[in-house]
Amino acid sequence: MNSVEITTTTGAAFHRIEFFRLPAPGKRDPYFGLSRGWYYKAAALGEIKMISIRQRNALRGVRLVVYDSVLGYIGRSSVTEGSAM
Repeated sequence: MNSVEITTTTGAAFHRIEFFRLPAPGKRDPYFGLSRGWYYKAAALGEIKMISIRQRNALRGVRLVVYDSVLGYIGRSSVTEGSAM
């Protein structure tokens, strides 16, 4: 996982995640509890961003989810649902 170290005003440092790997088939991710299939569907609809990394001439690579795109999607969805009530 990729993370950025951020220092707070108190001097405490913590890591903020930028990307994370898709969960294994049949599992859920540890950050949002969403399935692998959900990520593929949301990315196909343009709701979230994913990137693919592979070495030159490699047949397989790694698919990473952009953490902030999922956080933004959830924020947009909760505002929409909250206003409908």
